[in-house]
Amino acid sequence: MKIALAAAAVAALALTATSAIPARAADDTFAACPALPAGADPGQWRCEVLDSTATMSFGDVQDLPLGPMRLTFAEGQLDGRYAQVFGALRSEPVAVPGLPRATVRLGYGGHSDFQSNDERKGEIDLVAEFDAPYLPRDCATGVIHSVLRADGPTEVVSTDPLTLKFATHDHELAVPATENCGPLGRLVDHRLGLPAASGTNSYAQTTTVRLRDY
Repeated sequence: MKIALAAAAVAALALTATSAIPARAADDTFAACPALPAGADPGQWRCEVLDSTATMSFGDVQDLPLGPMRLTFAEGQLDGRYAQVFGALRSEPVAVPGLPRATVRLGYGGHSDFQSNDERKGEIDLVAEFDAPYLPRDCATGVIHSVLRADGPTEVVSTDPLTLKFATHDHELAVPATENCGPLGRLVDHRLGLPAASGTNSYAQTTTVRLRDY
């Protein structure tokens, strides 16, 4: 499958197995489903909404519980071939150790591929976005390329709508140094232990995914 399915099955990035953004009304679950490409047959497409929580270790930051995340994308057939369209990635900020009054959240890094195979559940490019009174608004790490691998089987939670639950991990991601952080950028990197090479970081994520036909 794609990132959403392990048995038939990216994410992708994490970053609990319950609905990750409880403040959203149930009828708003699929609000970020993207428009389909020109010429696509809606009957051959579906929207997937992944609510996740994750724990991440990077540099000198260990076992940081990340805020709830919601990833939305569409997948289907276009001209007889598998195709996908990214929708949105939203995440909640959490306090980051080592940086007073600072928070961090994961943002979309510009690339995703949710088609899974025997080697992975999917992949996604992420950035860690920092917010603090003393940092510029666009302070973030460079792109973090995450390849997510399954931790155990996929569980069917519900059939209306089809809802699945699964866990993934990435122990090979590298976390680059920060960018656009102004005069304090080097201090931020020093406090966080960045850049952090592949093999020194970890990302573990539990996801509930809901699927709906177009």
